[in-house]
Amino acid sequence: MSGKKLQAEEKLSVYWETISYINGLNRSSEIKAGLIISFYGLLLGVVLQIVTSIETSFKLSAFLIGVLLIFTFFVCRSIYYSFRCFLPQIETKFDQNMFFFHDVITKYGDIHKFAERFHELLEDDQRLYAQLGEQIYVNSLIADKKFSDVNNSVRNLVYSFVPMLIGVLTVVAALFL
Repeated sequence: MSGKKLQAEEKLSVYWETISYINGLNRSSEIKAGLIISFYGLLLGVVLQIVTSIETSFKLSAFLIGVLLIFTFFVCRSIYYSFRCFLPQIETKFDQNMFFFHDVITKYGDIHKFAERFHELLEDDQRLYAQLGEQIYVNSLIADKKFSDVNNSVRNLVYSFVPMLIGVLTVVAALFL
């Protein structure tokens, strides 16, 4: 490795590319959560269509009701975590940051005062890099929470297949045996 230091423009490029990468991860989590919610909408629509079209004197047993309740529990948890992915908690316990939208509006006065203070920040490389680094940290916290929520949603989606399969096999066995 050469001991060459990055120029100011190169440093800013690294910061902004990192922030863009993390924002891409956030969008990816939201897309996955949206797909899970869409899947459940489709699945529940199909189940409702089948249930309303079957004309039978089929009676729910206590076992089948229990399986249905377990299925519903996992579906609700999965949907909950998917929705949670879309609602990140705004962290306000950190220092003021000119790159955090909430602080821009609530901490830096009107548009003219903000523009003036932003220009001052751009003149101070040390503060500028510190604030960009803090924003990378905060965005990473949000991405971590979103990925955790999506993983919990997917895990519950998988868990919901077990009682669904047991329920379908039970109904099929009761109808055809």
